Amino acid sequence: MHDRPRSGRKRILATSDVKSVVKMAKKRKSAPQIARSLKKTVDPRTIQRRLREEGFVYKKIRKTERLTEVQKQKRVEYAEEMQDYDWSRVLFSDEKTFLLGASSEYAWQRANDPIVQDYVRHAPKLHVWGAIGAHIKSELYFFQENFNSDKYQEILRACLVKKRLKFSQDCPKKLPQNWVFLQDNSPVHKSKTSMKFVRGFVGDRLIQHPAVSPDLNPIEDMWSYLDRKTKEAKVTTIQGLKNVLTKEWRALPWTEIRKSVDSMGRRLEQCRESGGCRLPY
Repeated sequence: MHDRPRSGRKRILATSDVKSVVKMAKKRKSAPQIARSLKKTVDPRTIQRRLREEGFVYKKIRKTERLTEVQKQKRVEYAEEMQDYDWSRVLFSDEKTFLLGASSEYAWQRANDPIVQDYVRHAPKLHVWGAIGAHIKSELYFFQENFNSDKYQEILRACLVKKRLKFSQDCPKKLPQNWVFLQDNSPVHKSKTSMKFVRGFVGDRLIQHPAVSPDLNPIEDMWSYLDRKTKEAKVTTIQGLKNVLTKEWRALPWTEIRKSVDSMGRRLEQCRESGGCRLPY
């Protein structure tokens, strides 16, 4: 069997050219920059099409805080120590800030008809605290004032009582009295007064977490999901933002939450194998 020759214009970029394009794309060259680097005349849109065919998408670069060698080593030690831990018992907590009026930063546009969107320089902010586990979910706590130790203790006092926690229908009978609390190493969380309060509140059911490691906290997956939903909703008031967040948070399916929680073993293994480097989560 043989491929029949197809009609149409021959492609400008040969296989070797495409390899060069991919190589330059990996060096963060834009389509116009790549087009200018080639020996033949190629439209940047052709470059974009070839890159899409090779599995590339043009999107915003994610920026994360650089890890020191000491932090990487501690992440490896944590991964080795917690590799076989029962993460289904853990209640993962964190805070997230949402900006009013935030929307997607990228969209397909025509070159001669660009999208222009107004924005407010100092848009109102809504801070949100929440916690999730394989069988447990807190209510969201909203606040706009500065986040300090007193505020953190107020949040935990309001949200970690049994009547404010939601448990799945298949929740193990002993878990409501046996869950383990996880918080990150924010200065607010780790202050003397906060740590004294947390230990008094949950006792020895407090799990350690390595510094600068949001990629080892599954709740970040939930924040990313909520961030997309609020941008799609295009709300214009703080109350509207609260309403969308509350609705989407309560509607989070247990299957999705558990998918993130169940990934902890895989995350720790990847962390150990990479020498403590940042993970793509």
